Amino acid sequence: MVNIFIVHSGKDYDYVKETVEPSLLGIDEDLDENSVMIGNANILTMKSGTNYNWKKEARKVLKIAQVVLIVVGEDSCDPSKKKTMGWEILRANKYHKQIMILNPKNLKLPDFLYTTDHFTGQRRLVADQMTLEQIKERIDNYANGYYDIFSKKYSGMDDEEKGAHKNEILDQYKMFQKSSEDLVARRQSVNSFYISVNSALVALVGVVMGVVEMPAKLYVIAFMCITGIILDISWVNILDSYGTLNAAKMKVIRLLEEQLPIELYDAEWRIMSDKLNNKKYVSFTNSEKRIPRIFSIVYIVIIIAIIIFLLLNYVFK
Repeated sequence: MVNIFIVHSGKDYDYVKETVEPSLLGIDEDLDENSVMIGNANILTMKSGTNYNWKKEARKVLKIAQVVLIVVGEDSCDPSKKKTMGWEILRANKYHKQIMILNPKNLKLPDFLYTTDHFTGQRRLVADQMTLEQIKERIDNYANGYYDIFSKKYSGMDDEEKGAHKNEILDQYKMFQKSSEDLVARRQSVNSFYISVNSALVALVGVVMGVVEMPAKLYVIAFMCITGIILDISWVNILDSYGTLNAAKMKVIRLLEEQLPIELYDAEWRIMSDKLNNKKYVSFTNSEKRIPRIFSIVYIVIIIAIIIFLLLNYVFK
């Protein structure tokens, strides 16, 4: 089942409940409430009422959602919707969720549905607009992915012609698999570089402690700690980028394996995801990010200690 969070305005509540949700759940509108759901969707809902923190609740729901569906309605362009719908979309982007846009009446899109492309600097939609049927099809086939990795020429071939290209597919599979392994090696090189730089900074702090006089040494150490924190933020961002790129590569490898006799990577992932296995799997990216965070905590503690020392000895003395 795919967890789906639907972002919509209050005026579109009935449309979402009577049309969107039944379609995604696979329920015929003419059937009664005891109808069996045959879709692949699990609609996530938030608490109702005014006596609770809706942003906190939205964060909680967005974190467990796999897909965020945005329903564009008559009042979506209302400036007040930027504080609600716009805020939820910003969070969905922050949590790297897959976003889909449903605009059944082809209405004007609100500004909060646009973002700036980091590569081109141009404004673009946060996601593609699709029909309800396309959204349902994509969700029902969510596990298989919706990316067509084959060229139009290959897709237009008959089975016999495709069979003649099996060896080429295997060669490309091997090449792509190696590129994934090379990516892991490059990531380890990045980790080694940042660990060396942080270790050098820590060692340099010790040298400064013994050479530079007070209070100058405190300012120098604080500057070095701030530099270390900036480096560690950069380190975490690079690890996130590597993690995203590697996840994309694994997705392509899985799609290629569907054309081969054995799906090794997919089988490995299913074994790791086995609910009977009580051990919680932690991704390499999340594990690696602990190291820069530990360095950052050390730097922050040192800065706080310096500030307290300066206040007690030079300001309030």
